[in-house]
Amino acid sequence: MSDKTSIKKSILIVAGEMSGDQHASKVMAAMLRHSPDIKFWGLGGEQMLAVGMEQLYSVDRLSVTGFVEVIKHLSFFKEVMNAVVSRCEREKPDAAILLDYPGFNMRLGKKLHAMGIPVYYYISPQVWAWRSGRIDTIRKFVRKMFVIFPFEEKIYTERGVPAEFVGHPLVEELPDLMSKAAFFQENDLDPDRPLVGILPGSRSNEVSRLLPPLVDAVTIVNGTLPEVQFAVAKVKHLPDSLYAQLENFPDVRVISDHPYEIMAYSDAAIVASGTATLETAVLGTPLVVIYKVSPLSYLLARLLVEVDHIAMPNLVYGDRVVPELLQNQANGPAIASWILTYLTDDQYTAGVKTKLHTIREKLGDPGGAERIAISILNDLGATLH
Repeated sequence: MSDKTSIKKSILIVAGEMSGDQHASKVMAAMLRHSPDIKFWGLGGEQMLAVGMEQLYSVDRLSVTGFVEVIKHLSFFKEVMNAVVSRCEREKPDAAILLDYPGFNMRLGKKLHAMGIPVYYYISPQVWAWRSGRIDTIRKFVRKMFVIFPFEEKIYTERGVPAEFVGHPLVEELPDLMSKAAFFQENDLDPDRPLVGILPGSRSNEVSRLLPPLVDAVTIVNGTLPEVQFAVAKVKHLPDSLYAQLENFPDVRVISDHPYEIMAYSDAAIVASGTATLETAVLGTPLVVIYKVSPLSYLLARLLVEVDHIAMPNLVYGDRVVPELLQNQANGPAIASWILTYLTDDQYTAGVKTKLHTIREKLGDPGGAERIAISILNDLGATLH
């Protein structure tokens, strides 16, 4: 692109979860490469801060799962909303970029639109999974929707929402892995023994709820196949005490720094529902997806959900490739049964791996953040470096 004078813009950017922090930082960096004088401010985490965002609230406080859990924090979310809206009223940013986080961002989007602020949305609310009527609301305030699954573009455009499939950020955000030999050596793992990865989530309430059945599953698997070893992906910002139950097992390693190595080098994995399930699938590791929230949250979800699958690998593939153990089904014996199947039934496991390899092809090409940056800057009338 020609070297022209960039425009000075103030842009509100909102990410309420760790994954959103990562994706948002990529978009910010791409926009700043073309228009270095942009001032970003809003809600996010460490990666957005590193790119230069002025942070109003941290993602650590914003990330809460489950209907009931959100209700318990309503006063805090009202405080955050009021703070963002008040600043927008004072300063009126040139645009807003909202990432996922629909419970908050859809309400905020409507308020921003009423103030005349252009709203761009990256990573769609799962309108294809539940409450599809939200598309009509989105159409009223979104200037453009950037989607990460190809089927989403059609859903939106058919309902009159400008939308563009930009590819899934996962295809370029998986980091380079350390070698398997180095990973095993660093974490005192035996390369000659089967490894089961455990990724119990990134939120404290999620980990707390899933740890008891995971402890039961480890006990059962170890009782049947004593040679199995386990690697647990610990989230750095969560306290060590959350994982204490698993540390009692001599063949369990709780590891803070290498979640992707755990996904890639495990013979099978147990993964909390979310982005990590898709990451594990793309890396080719057979997995069991587990999901557990409060009983009331689950009841409400069952009333609202409109799809047959909740696990991202199954949604992308279009069929049940990996097991989904929800709520009471996410118990020790059921989890262990699937792990033992993966470890002992070579033919079945090979079939699952073959299907997992096709998922990567459905996720589009690298460069999504760059495509979003160019689209937004052009729409705002920026001259680009």
